[in-house]
Amino acid sequence: MTSRLVGNLRADQIRSGVVRGPAGLFQRRARPHVFGEPAFDVELVPEEVCAARPHAIAWSAHGRMVAAAAADGVETGWLAIRSAYRSVALQAQIWDYRLNERREARRVTGLPPLPERELERQQRLWTARPGQSAHHTGFALDLALYPLGTREGRRSPAYRWLAEHARRFGFYPYLPEPWHWEYDPPGLVAQVAELRRRLTAGEPADDLLRAPDVIPVASPAERGRLPATL
Repeated sequence: MTSRLVGNLRADQIRSGVVRGPAGLFQRRARPHVFGEPAFDVELVPEEVCAARPHAIAWSAHGRMVAAAAADGVETGWLAIRSAYRSVALQAQIWDYRLNERREARRVTGLPPLPERELERQQRLWTARPGQSAHHTGFALDLALYPLGTREGRRSPAYRWLAEHARRFGFYPYLPEPWHWEYDPPGLVAQVAELRRRLTAGEPADDLLRAPDVIPVASPAERGRLPATL
């Protein structure tokens, strides 16, 4: 198993879903191989700054978003980043651990072993296979809303604020998980492509390692086809 995805930087593989809910929520998701794993270490926030190591561009946008939420009186502790970048190698460890956990649970309860294909099918409902997680890019953020769970998370003031305002900062939800948000504004593919070109050439790129001052807001697609769970 390779430990690094090579991004193809194709904007046509980003999908926006139909509008859902009173706030007009819709997913806007890039398959992980669009960006791949960050090609240069400088793309990721240093561990001493944020242990979750989000992509530097997403980190910049997240900081602005949290500041805006604080100005609106939102309890911003719920917006802290709990998990962000995960390498393919780390995802492989998580995947194997969860499969073994599922096998052991069946053994302890006296259930017969499942065929490996069925075991993996069941686990894919909860865990992305290595190479298929949006977290490989560093642009997917799991926020501190996670402990609230799905139902209470959606009812929280922090989530309601995100539903109304997050798009202004480039973030779009993964609808099944209220804690999971992805930085994916229009133009991100071009920004990452130019960033990596400059880094490869040894040219200055600091201006591209942060979110732009004005972030375009995406519109949902006319049809509701979404990528598979990432």
